[in-house]
Amino acid sequence: MADTSQAHSRPLPRRSALWRALRISRAFIGFVCWWGWHRGVMRCDDQRAAEHFAALLQRLGTTFVKLGQHLSLRADLLPEAAQQALARLQDHVGAFPSQQALQAVESAFGRCCSRLFARFDLAPLAAASVAQIHRAALLDGTEVIVKIRRPGAAEAVASDMRILHMVATVAQALLPPLRRWGLVAIVDEIAGNLRLEMDLAREARFVRRFADAWRGSPDIVIPDVIDGLYTPSVMVQRFSSGVRIDAVAAPEREACARRLVDSYVTQLFEHGLFHGDPHPGNLFVVADGRVCLHDFGIVGRLDRRLRRALTAFALAFVEQDADWVVDAWLDLGLVGNQVERRAFLPVVQSLLAEGAERPLREWSLPAALGRLVAAGRSQALRLPTDLLVLTRTMLLLEGTVRALAPGFSIFETLSRHAAAGSMHQAPQHEASKRLAFEMGSAASDLSALVARRLHGALARERLFEIAIVPDARLQEGVERASRRVALALVTLGLYIASSLLMQHAVGPQWGGMPLLALAGYALAIRFTFSIAGGHARR
Repeated sequence: MADTSQAHSRPLPRRSALWRALRISRAFIGFVCWWGWHRGVMRCDDQRAAEHFAALLQRLGTTFVKLGQHLSLRADLLPEAAQQALARLQDHVGAFPSQQALQAVESAFGRCCSRLFARFDLAPLAAASVAQIHRAALLDGTEVIVKIRRPGAAEAVASDMRILHMVATVAQALLPPLRRWGLVAIVDEIAGNLRLEMDLAREARFVRRFADAWRGSPDIVIPDVIDGLYTPSVMVQRFSSGVRIDAVAAPEREACARRLVDSYVTQLFEHGLFHGDPHPGNLFVVADGRVCLHDFGIVGRLDRRLRRALTAFALAFVEQDADWVVDAWLDLGLVGNQVERRAFLPVVQSLLAEGAERPLREWSLPAALGRLVAAGRSQALRLPTDLLVLTRTMLLLEGTVRALAPGFSIFETLSRHAAAGSMHQAPQHEASKRLAFEMGSAASDLSALVARRLHGALARERLFEIAIVPDARLQEGVERASRRVALALVTLGLYIASSLLMQHAVGPQWGGMPLLALAGYALAIRFTFSIAGGHARR
């Protein structure tokens, strides 16, 4: 009987997956039909269509809420109304049973909870779509939190993304105009990001890196993970008491905002690794006033080149230098090499003109990035994942800071760091800040360049070497010119030899002239016409 029951139960997941695929396909086909009708007949505006699409994603559940949140960053694909509607999507999920939480912990570590913890609170401290958090105490009395991935969440997301990949593939095949948007590539990119977000062992490694980087800081604290107590599905981290950053007393808010923004200047422009989810639910203030960062499921990276370009971009905005803003924007590498620089200059000039009419605290760097992304939709724009995370982070940071201290200016903070020289070789002299910045950047690269040349000299026993990349047409031209030079030398030799033969009447003669000299002249004249003809054709 048991075997029969198991045999009957096996097809259920396949039927469930098929039903889920049909539900997802029906939802998207229904939206396309609705949008086509209301767009063509009812003249529906972008705002209403965006709200309808956001509601559809909310009904489809966690995977599609996350999908919408990722799409809300794509200024290169969606209008502003759609981005705003998708950004408001939130996870509405309840906590899963505490018994499942205990089973997940024991399965992850292979030990009974009583051998891991002196106390484990069954009531969750917080719950979200990816994981929920329980408070506990280790056997030595250390207070900790236990982050447990929602059972079946990773498998459900993977299944939904496979279905969505299939839907996108079919849609591109049936509607060729959709191919230019790269729907399948977008789905695959989001699927990869969600898969990383589900891995709590990866998050634990980031927590350790941030905790080490900020250890001993008077402004920022990161609760460290517990050695040996993290797996892809469960992570144990030190407990840090405090209040949400948006719940601190009014007199302390501006100081908290300053500490938070200062920390992000350091993360972005010095460390190159930054916390990617700075909304108030992940930011706490502990008793000594330090800001505590939680939830490192989303972390962004900026390599040295991107840090330099971003520094230049921020400084250019502070300096209100339109040409510098455009150059820094292009240096970020978001557009192809054949981009029309003139497409961005009017947009930047408009942005700076608008900014000049408003107080500095109302300037928005994320809004400026969004405007430039929108301007590049026709310029082969491409948005790497880390820059998408950066855009999202800056939007969240700006919203958090404005809610915390409306009078606080992020741009003033950037100016202060620039003046202090803490933004990657930022200039200190007031005049010609761009020149000083570029010279400082070049100087910082000089040592690395000399080191590479020296290494090459030691390896090849030559101090300087010029590498020339061969070009087929250039090589063919050089060979053709070489042949003409050789032929010209032969022709010159024939003229000289024939003149000597003619002068000394060497050999048989015809009409009183040496035949060998006449033959030499004839051949030299033939070669002369060949050289002249080849030059004319070139």
